Amino acid sequence: MRRAVLTGLAVALAAGMFLQNAVVWGEETEAQRDRRMAWWREARFGMFIHFGLYSVAAGHWEGQPVKGISSWNLHTTKAPLEKYVPLKDQFNPTKFDAERIVRLAKAAGMKYIVITTRHHEGFSLFDTKYSDFDVMAAPLKRDLMKEMADACHKHNMRLGWYYSILDWYHPDYTPRRPGDNRPTDDADYGRYMLFMKNQLRELLTNYGKIDVLWFDGSWDPTFTNEMGQDLYDYVRGFQPGIIINDRLGHGDDRPGDFGTPEQYIPSTAPGEKGWETCMTINDTWGFKSQDHNWKSTATLVHMLADCASKGGNFLLNIGPAPDGTIPQPLVDRLEEVGRWLAVNGQSIYGTRTGPYRQPLPWGCTTSKDLDGGRVRLYLHVFDWPKDGRLVVPRIANAPRAARLLADFSQKPLEAAQQEIDGAQAICIDIGPRASSELDSVVALDIEGQPEMVAFRATATADGSLHLLARDADLHGEIIRYDGQPGRDSIGYWTRTKDWVSWPVRIPKAGTYQVEVTYGCAPGNGGAYGVEVAGEKLDAQARETGGWFDRATDVAGTVDVKKTGDQSVAVRCLRIKPGGHAVFDLHKVVLRPIVDRKPEEQ
Repeated sequence: MRRAVLTGLAVALAAGMFLQNAVVWGEETEAQRDRRMAWWREARFGMFIHFGLYSVAAGHWEGQPVKGISSWNLHTTKAPLEKYVPLKDQFNPTKFDAERIVRLAKAAGMKYIVITTRHHEGFSLFDTKYSDFDVMAAPLKRDLMKEMADACHKHNMRLGWYYSILDWYHPDYTPRRPGDNRPTDDADYGRYMLFMKNQLRELLTNYGKIDVLWFDGSWDPTFTNEMGQDLYDYVRGFQPGIIINDRLGHGDDRPGDFGTPEQYIPSTAPGEKGWETCMTINDTWGFKSQDHNWKSTATLVHMLADCASKGGNFLLNIGPAPDGTIPQPLVDRLEEVGRWLAVNGQSIYGTRTGPYRQPLPWGCTTSKDLDGGRVRLYLHVFDWPKDGRLVVPRIANAPRAARLLADFSQKPLEAAQQEIDGAQAICIDIGPRASSELDSVVALDIEGQPEMVAFRATATADGSLHLLARDADLHGEIIRYDGQPGRDSIGYWTRTKDWVSWPVRIPKAGTYQVEVTYGCAPGNGGAYGVEVAGEKLDAQARETGGWFDRATDVAGTVDVKKTGDQSVAVRCLRIKPGGHAVFDLHKVVLRPIVDRKPEEQ
């Protein structure tokens, strides 16, 4: 460390500030929290920036490409610190332009920026008094975080700091990463916590108003939820209005203001707590020279709309190149998203969830309350109906107005209530051609809050019920539906407490054969249970060759006694030792077994 840490008096004062404020934050009312979170809930779209020494390595080590994500290069390669630390002598991003980055974020329609101040490798991108391993020890000798703060404040862009709780460089941090053979006898985690607090105090007092603190790396067992609550209160002691993510511990009771699903979008809204999906534009966090797997602009717009439709935010990452420039494919895509938002932004910003729990065949919905008790549904049409007729299913409200947001003439579209498949629906004549190749948005005004006709799977003519993955209600944080072509399945079934269910209407009591269609990659599988109207059976999932190599097994039979409106559920009971997931579920079929009398001779 190059400069002295806090004096004993300063430490005591800081501790006193924490103890005082810990009481205050515990008394925050729901209304106060809503006011603090209001801008973030309105924003919906932000920019994530991963930048560090790993950007210099660019996904390589000792001349060879490295598998995995760029920002984990030190961990993946198991490189000794004495070889990795000299990368700071190559860190000279002279073309890093905070103004240009902020202008790009604004052009993309983003409302806030979160940037890595210090990632897991321990290298700080700001001028810190508490470490020699920082940007001021590199050839650049520029406080990049000051430049970002100045640019964001100048252009009225909300600013967030990413800060890693784990540190592969600091001698007091334990456990050590693979390949780090330094002794731990003298390591003192309490001393490391003080180091973190000192750096956080710098970040929260030297750069003006900070809107978000985005922690990461709390998965190591050394860090506890109590430590997380301590840091949460400490941070808000300096910036009371700041919003803090939930990567401050373990389990469902860890502190934090919003959840952070990474690289996926939950299948349904995760609950009352705010949430934000963080996503890469290609496959890696941080610059990786060989990664050109850029997501299309349409995919990014669909992801943004999907997040908003479930009440979440979308934090989209960019990785500057070693010289500080932004790769052109990123710029092109962000500008294209921005042009779409310039026309359709009202369907994203400040919206709340749409009324549907199951995926719609053509896209998703967001909503806003209007004056006079009306509600506007924004229909995000990804797949334009060939007959130009959009069916908004299972909704009983009367339509009052409909128009395409991209039609600046505001020409009204014909919309009317109809009965389709035995349930009320709204049908809109939207014409033969989509207004956007990315996402055509129809604004549909209805009378009152959405009155939804409950979805229930009904029996076919032979009495069987076909329960598809896309119609299931998903229960859990990890499990999710994959609607990509050729998949149409429920995957990431990595926890026994995640489960799925279908509301069904069972016409007749009797014995039903349960057929389960799934895929299961080698090394995975386990036990699962099926519950039909309260009747249960257990079965085993076997390997099929791959997650999307499907097989259909007869799981068993159930004797159903309850008819009418019931439910069917599938639960993971046990995952095979060494496996990652039980299976990837495509569908469940309940087929009635009909007793046949022998024909008379």
